[in-house]
Amino acid sequence: MKKIVLIIALVIIIGIVIGCIVYNFNSNEENFTNQGEQLNTEIANDETLLNSNEVNNNTGNTLENSPIERNENSMGNARLRLTVNGREMFVTLEDNQASRDLLEMLPLTLTFEDYNNTEKIATLPSELSTEGSPSGYTPGIGDFAYYAPWGNLSLFYEDFRYSNSLIKLGTFESSIEEIGNINEDFEVTIERVN
Repeated sequence: MKKIVLIIALVIIIGIVIGCIVYNFNSNEENFTNQGEQLNTEIANDETLLNSNEVNNNTGNTLENSPIERNENSMGNARLRLTVNGREMFVTLEDNQASRDLLEMLPLTLTFEDYNNTEKIATLPSELSTEGSPSGYTPGIGDFAYYAPWGNLSLFYEDFRYSNSLIKLGTFESSIEEIGNINEDFEVTIERVN
């Protein structure tokens, strides 16, 4: 009789343990299902936002046309296209106030001339802010810079020494040897590409 009671008690205990495991499994599965549904909702919302931005891009209402969004989000990957004698060259911009000010001026067509057999320079229509910029830097080949005292852009095709009031605006993505080889004044159209 004791053996039967012991077996029944053991069966009951095993049943309770299995019941708890099944209950916990179902509860966790329900939580996972709810989390999966929430994730699917978030993904759907993100896709709706992306599709909305694509529509806006097609109608010209892009984020880059919005001054608030541009200042907060766009400098991380802002690029310029410089068209020189029919050839397109690209510059990746630095994230600084002078670069932001330059973006506000675009598009521009400027006449560049050689200076010191080191750089090509052109005067901007208005000054760029130097707020938050270092007091100067040492430019290298392929640097796109702004010299504050003269208010000009500089395209460095040779390395140069440290210069006070020189602010790096960006870097050419490819060689600018061709620019260095131009012997006369030339026009450059500068546009933002993203």
